[in-house]
Amino acid sequence: MSQPPPLRALPPIGDLSEQQVRGAACVHCGICLDNGTAIDLGEQHAHRAGSVVRWFPRACPGCGTP
Repeated sequence: MSQPPPLRALPPIGDLSEQQVRGAACVHCGICLDNGTAIDLGEQHAHRAGSVVRWFPRACPGCGTP
């Protein structure tokens, strides 16, 4: 089963905090997330240091809904 595409364009991974990259904070506003309310934006791929890396961004309800 594939994940739906993000509702908003994701910021560049290099502009994000460690918490945002690992899904502990909203990828858009940076608020701390919990498993009950976080919106999974699906597996993403980025080029870092000559390699392709996978990351799993999440959003808060306010940023992850239209």
